[in-house]
Amino acid sequence: MTPDASPRAALLASAYPHGRHVLGLGVDLCEIDRIEEALARHGQRFLERVCVSGEVRHPLDSRRIGEHVAGLFAAKEAAMKALGTGMRGVAFREIAVTRDPGGPPRLVLLGRARAHADALGVASAHVTITHGRREAVAVVLLLGDR
Repeated sequence: MTPDASPRAALLASAYPHGRHVLGLGVDLCEIDRIEEALARHGQRFLERVCVSGEVRHPLDSRRIGEHVAGLFAAKEAAMKALGTGMRGVAFREIAVTRDPGGPPRLVLLGRARAHADALGVASAHVTITHGRREAVAVVLLLGDR
């Protein structure tokens, strides 16, 4: 620690040894029942309004489709919160959640979401998703070099 560095700065530096700074943090909880109702009412139209091509990995008639889409929805809303835009500044289809087989989820920012991230100086975006019996929860962390 340099003589002019604060204890808080030293603590943050030790917490983030990779040298990145937290630029945004978003958390969202989505009720699986509400997504299942939207899917029952609107089906494929709902998915096309919210998801990008290839993002939904379960067939519409899968018994786990509600849980899966609720996780995607929560991740997208958490990303909007982390970006500081809310739902007015970015569309759901400008945020995608991808996953390599057997790998963790990855956040892909497109269009205005990418522009906001670039303006913030985001170097990497991270997402984690978990499910309970009734809810899906997602946390998004945006890291930058400044």
